[in-house]
Amino acid sequence: MRKSPFTVCVVGGGFTGSAAAIACLTRIKTPFRLVMIEPSSALGRGVAYGSHHPLNLLNVRTRNLSIRAGQPGDFLNWAFGQLDQGENQAGLHEALAHTFLPRQLFGEYVRQRLFETVARRADVEFTVIAGTALACAIEGDRYRIALDRAETVVADIVVLATAYGVVRFAGTGALAPFEMVPGERLARAGSIALIGSGLTMTDVLLSARRDGFQGKALVISRRGQLPRPHAPKGVVPQQVGLPRSKRVSMLAAALRIACEMAEENGTPWQAIINGLRPSLQDIWQGLAADEQARFLRHLRPFWEAHRHRLPMEVHGRLRAEFSEGRAHLLRGSVVEVTRDGERFKLKLKRRASEEHEIIDADLAFDCSGFKPDLDQSLIASLFARGLARPDPHRLGLVVRRNGEVMGEGGRPTEGLFAIGPLCQGTLWEITAVPEIVAQADQAAESVAALSESEAGAERRAASA
Repeated sequence: MRKSPFTVCVVGGGFTGSAAAIACLTRIKTPFRLVMIEPSSALGRGVAYGSHHPLNLLNVRTRNLSIRAGQPGDFLNWAFGQLDQGENQAGLHEALAHTFLPRQLFGEYVRQRLFETVARRADVEFTVIAGTALACAIEGDRYRIALDRAETVVADIVVLATAYGVVRFAGTGALAPFEMVPGERLARAGSIALIGSGLTMTDVLLSARRDGFQGKALVISRRGQLPRPHAPKGVVPQQVGLPRSKRVSMLAAALRIACEMAEENGTPWQAIINGLRPSLQDIWQGLAADEQARFLRHLRPFWEAHRHRLPMEVHGRLRAEFSEGRAHLLRGSVVEVTRDGERFKLKLKRRASEEHEIIDADLAFDCSGFKPDLDQSLIASLFARGLARPDPHRLGLVVRRNGEVMGEGGRPTEGLFAIGPLCQGTLWEITAVPEIVAQADQAAESVAALSESEAGAERRAASA
């Protein structure tokens, strides 16, 4: 008989890890031990909702966010409870539903919901270990996870919820997107270079403005696609019938036509993009690897500019930066960034040119976006042992829909799951809140079945 409790180890304590923990606490009905490994003390925040400027807004309306599977209005109700002073104002609730609230507030919501869920399970031993998981191996029928600052953790289930891992920006030499820069340095800076043109760039630029930067901004992007705005009001998703083509070019053309037709009929194009969202994993998995690669090379910037949108007021401030001459968009690629004292030198190559040029800037930020770090020692240890393998594009791991990790030979590694961005290469649409929550719930359902199987075997052994 087992001498230690059934143990679930969640590696990562940001949003993804919190979603996985909450799902396990909800789905697993028998007593168990839950261990969360997270180097930061700010559980529930992670990269997405942690060290941002307090005025940076979510790019999703309040009504569409929840960390509880099957409860789509949970964040709205929580936020309403924080702001309403007992009057129970219906108008406030309705207004909040369409509002884009600060990211830090959403991080606080996630943290509170995590600890509330833990508190309801007195039969669960919950432990948070401050450290970084370095390696994972199978010993006997359990997993052994080695850490940098703590003793080894032994678990029956391992859920990889590291999202993007330890994000490193040393490759370009530029500052990390949300690296703290003293206000006086921002105020005296005459120029700032931003590598990338998406949501992260928008956050960094507008945060710098709020903190005193008054100089010129240069946004460098190979495709030069800026984020599009949300519709003025929340739109009802419109289903669109795409052709059964396995070619990205045909699918893109059909989607473009559907958006144009919707606009002609008075429906915002955003409704078409939203309506496509539930089908994206099926569409992505129906494409051959070379077609997926073609999308990543040629269409990804255009798709992400339309899929990951800005609140209208934020989009207006961003557009004003360019229309009023405070910001300039340069289409090209940054080859190298070097530091010259407190200044930066960027070597770049413009589109349709083979020549390199050097641009000087007082500050330079790498806003090119995040992707999972497959070179981190934890993931490397899984590859070395055949417990996991990278997807063809090295965006993450090969997984099933429920996050179960596939090892060598195309076989699932029982008891090993990956949630969220680590699954992007396999599922594509898995980096946003609703998809992560749904996948975490599916994984927890599978874990609960394994837990019941384990408990049943113990009962049979005890009665024998």
